[in-house]
Amino acid sequence: MKKCQYKDCQENSVSLSNFCWGHIDDKNYYKDILVKYVKESNSIKDFCLSHARLENFDFIDTDCQQADLSFCDLAGANFSGANMKKCNLSHANLKNAYLDNADLQDAQLLGCNLESARLWHADLKGANLSEANLSFADLFNANLSLVKFWNVNIKGAKMLTMHNFLHKKGRFFHKYAIDESGAVSSADGYRNLKQYFIYTGRYDDASWASFEEKQMQMRQLLKEGNPSYLPSLVMALLCGYGEKPYRVILFSIAAIFSYAILYYVTGAINIIAQTGNAIKFWDCLYFSIVTFTTLGYGDISPKQIPFFQMITGAEAFSGAFMIGLFVFALTRKYSAR
Repeated sequence: MKKCQYKDCQENSVSLSNFCWGHIDDKNYYKDILVKYVKESNSIKDFCLSHARLENFDFIDTDCQQADLSFCDLAGANFSGANMKKCNLSHANLKNAYLDNADLQDAQLLGCNLESARLWHADLKGANLSEANLSFADLFNANLSLVKFWNVNIKGAKMLTMHNFLHKKGRFFHKYAIDESGAVSSADGYRNLKQYFIYTGRYDDASWASFEEKQMQMRQLLKEGNPSYLPSLVMALLCGYGEKPYRVILFSIAAIFSYAILYYVTGAINIIAQTGNAIKFWDCLYFSIVTFTTLGYGDISPKQIPFFQMITGAEAFSGAFMIGLFVFALTRKYSAR
């Protein structure tokens, strides 16, 4: 980068010129030179075009890697298929721009205006979208995994789902995520997505965003040494903050079997109608089930020893708690919020 040769100007000069954009006398002539250069080389790699006004410019399939396009007016420009890796588009105006199949990995889009832009199949993995305006942008099949998503305007955005944030694809498990390097900013990003998904009726997607928001908040509590971290961790494990009701079922089954094993090992129960025969594990499992679900038929009871009575009382309490937690999680997961 070289400095503008205009007297006392501290701005960088734009590429193919000795002056910054503000001090180029004949801007139309400069645009003609730039158009010719792009057509011949199909590249503006490492160019500095900061503050340039290049509305409706044609950059189709152009190599724009690491170009400085900050504060540029690129309204209506066509970047379809362009390689824009690590391109600096901070505070640029890309309103109504075409970015179909553009590679914007790790691009700097801080405060960028992408209103009504078309980003079909664009790859924005790892890009910084903080404070960007994506209102009414068409994000069909755009890759937004690991993007910085703090304070992004997504009002009216089209075709935005959790699948845009697919980070890892496995056979049985997929990971969807934005950039989580900052717990506070990422929690804000997930909260923004949650509200958008609720408004657009994508409740499963809202459930994902809500869970990730709580995860970030829990991480912040741990960082601060806040004692609220422990109950938050318990809720995360037991039911995913109400977003994963199947976890309640799994923990309940594990608890029933654990108590059954404890009863069997310690010989904690009596069968009222049975004398002389050894207690079987299935008897203990049956007793654990009816205790956990608070049915308590009375055909099997704990021995009249305080320790055994306390164990059965603890299981009954935990069972009632887990049943209530399951109802809460199921209602939250499948209601219209």
